Formats: sequence, structure tokens, C-alpha cells
Amino acid sequence: MISEFQAKKAALEETITSLQAEREERDLKVMELNTSLEEKRADIKQTEQQLQELKLKENEYQIRILNLEERTKEEYQLDLSNLDAATGEINLELMTAPQAETVDAASPPIDFWESVSKEIEEFQGKVERLGNVNLEAIKEQDELEIRETFLVNQRDDLEKSKDALQNLIQKINHTSRELFEKTFNDIRQNFQAMFRKLFGGGKADVILEENVDMLEAGIEIVAQPPNKELRSIMLLSGGEKVMTTVALLFAVFQSKPSPFCILDEVDAALDESNINRFTHILKEFTSDTQFLVITHNKVTMSVANVLYGITMQEPGVSKRVAVKFEDIERKVA
Repeated sequence: MISEFQAKKAALEETITSLQAEREERDLKVMELNTSLEEKRADIKQTEQQLQELKLKENEYQIRILNLEERTKEEYQLDLSNLDAATGEINLELMTAPQAETVDAASPPIDFWESVSKEIEEFQGKVERLGNVNLEAIKEQDELEIRETFLVNQRDDLEKSKDALQNLIQKINHTSRELFEKTFNDIRQNFQAMFRKLFGGGKADVILEENVDMLEAGIEIVAQPPNKELRSIMLLSGGEKVMTTVALLFAVFQSKPSPFCILDEVDAALDESNINRFTHILKEFTSDTQFLVITHNKVTMSVANVLYGITMQEPGVSKRVAVKFEDIERKVA
């Protein structure tokens, strides 16, 4: 019995194996058929798309044919609608009145008709060269004329403004040159006198660059302290530069006084004799100008009316101290 069952089992297993192989083969065929079906569908879709494109082209060509027929009628008086599809021949019919079957004996000569034909061809050529008529041309011309008028007015206004500005600039330059020349000469004279006063002699000058517009020319300062050669201010010593600069500053103040002036460590490079001259000149100008002098020199401090200082009575704590010498003199008196 066992051997029979084993034989049946083996037979069944072989059947199952063959059925599975057959099933796999059918599944493979089904997959191939599905793939082929998808390809066919894609081909159908592509064919439908091409058919649609061909229909669109057919409509386009029909429209172009109709346009050509109408243009041929208008330009050449030929009716292409009488085209015989079978023979391909065109029945030419002029769009004018039918010709008489008989020719009048008094008809014009052949040369006359040839000249008329040539004239017609010339006119047709001119019409073709002109192309399509722009119906908006007149409206566009009106708009362009309005625009041109507007731009011309704008141009005229700009030219008038330009001329007015140029006249104004010329007037300003003329006035500026006159004022500059007058002020420059005043400062030059004041500088020469102030330099001799501060240095106790010598001479100095401010020189305007030649052959250049006065408003754009450079200015050179030359100085000759007593017992020295005339040289540029850049070649002087530190104290001489300071005194020359102070002389120029006070020369400017003489020409146009300023109500307020700040001097920061001006006297740092001056010796005792120059300090005395500087403070003497400084006191002369206090009637028109209020000076705020930052200094560490005792001589300069002595000519001040009010003294402001910073002190540190306690370590790390700064304190401002103000002293009015008038009050001190009054208390002492």
C-alpha cells in the first residue's frame, strides 16, 4: 500500500510541476500580450494625433486656397474655382464685361492695346510693391504728429532752460571772479602786514596760479622770515609754519571777521618770543571774534578771560573746573 501511495504522490508531484510550468508559461504569454496591447494603444493614440494634425493642415490649406482664389480674382481677374479636377485645366474667365463677337472696324490698333497692357502691368507691380494697406496708418500718423509736437515743445523748453542756465552760470562766474579777486587782494595785503607783525620783519605773499581760470587756479604760499631766504611754506620749520598759518588766519579774519574761532594746540611748536607775539595779536582780535583756545602753555592761559580745565581730585574721578579771571581780580581788589 505504501508503495502505491508513494507512486501516486510522485505522479501527482509531476503533474503539479507540469501545471506550474504551464501556468508560468501562460503568465509570460499574458505579460507579452499586455505589452503588445500597450504598444498598439500607443500606436493608435499617435495615429489619432497625426490624423488630427493632418485635419488641421487640411483646414489651413483650404483657407489658403480660398485666399489665393480671392487674391487671383482681385489682382488678375481669374476665377480659379473653375479648375477642372479631372483634366487639371483652368477655364480662364475675365471678370470684366464679355467681349463683342465682332470687332469694330474703327477699333484701336494693336500697339494701343499693348501699351495699355504694359501700363496695367506697371500698375499691378506698384500695387504688389505697396503690399497690404494699413487702415490704421492715418490714425497712427495723427498720433505721431501729436507726439512730435509734444517733443518739439519739450525740446524748445529744454533749450530755453539751457540758455537761461548758461546765462546764469556766466553771471555767477563773473560775480564770483570779481568777489574772489577783491577778497584775495584784501587777504593778500592783510597777510603781508600780519606776517611782518608776527615775525618782527620779513615778508610773505600768496601767489595765484597763472594762465588758469581764477576760480580753478591753485594758490601758493611763500614766506621769508627775517634773515632767511624766500621759500615755500612747506620748507619752513614747525614754529614758522604755525606762525605763517596764524598770520594767514588773522588776515582772513581782517577781511571777513568770524564771530567764533577754535584753536587747538596752535602754540605747541612756538617758543617764548613767538608766544608773546601770538598772544598779543590774539588779544587784538578778541573785540570782533570769540576764541576758544585749547593749550598747555601758561603764557597763552594768562591772556584768557575764562579758564576751563579738567582735574582729578580723587583717583579715577574727573572734574571740570572753570575760573573767571575777572571775578578773581575783583575779589583781590
